[in-house]
Amino acid sequence: MHQKLANFTLTCNLIILMIFFLATGTMTLHGMYSAVNSPVLLTMVGAFPLGEAIQSVGLDVWAGKTLIKVFAPLGNFGCFLAIYLVCAILSNLISNIAVIAMVAPVSVQMAAAQNVPLRAMVICSTLATSAVFTFPIGHQTNLMVVPLGNYGWGDFLKVGTMFQILHCVGCCFLCTVLFH
Repeated sequence: MHQKLANFTLTCNLIILMIFFLATGTMTLHGMYSAVNSPVLLTMVGAFPLGEAIQSVGLDVWAGKTLIKVFAPLGNFGCFLAIYLVCAILSNLISNIAVIAMVAPVSVQMAAAQNVPLRAMVICSTLATSAVFTFPIGHQTNLMVVPLGNYGWGDFLKVGTMFQILHCVGCCFLCTVLFH
């Protein structure tokens, strides 16, 4: 039974769902096209080759070894801390989708080298890229509240840095404890 379900990939399921929506009149073809967020789609399409390029030139191995060397005294907590810091810093500056695509190969290398479950590294990097508290340009929702609250960069740095540090310590600690 499990072998038969293997043919139902994400793409296949989405096509079936689109056909269902069209057949039931839930959505129109025009509605489906207008629901696609082109900038996000282009970011995703452009980010995956960047991740592959990072692997093909060996940057993932170099970055993984360098991060492990720097954070080795902290053990597994240091491994999670290293990937969290890289993800959080980059996500505050560029799209979190692009960050995940770039950091995924590095996470794989670090998990293998430190004998840390890959699932734990993925969870840590996903949480780090989603937690964008420090800069207003890091996430769409940050940009949405800037004019409403008349917030500036200083406000985000002052309050967001504290939240970012708390989130970092909490995520790294939980990943270390739960995946030991």
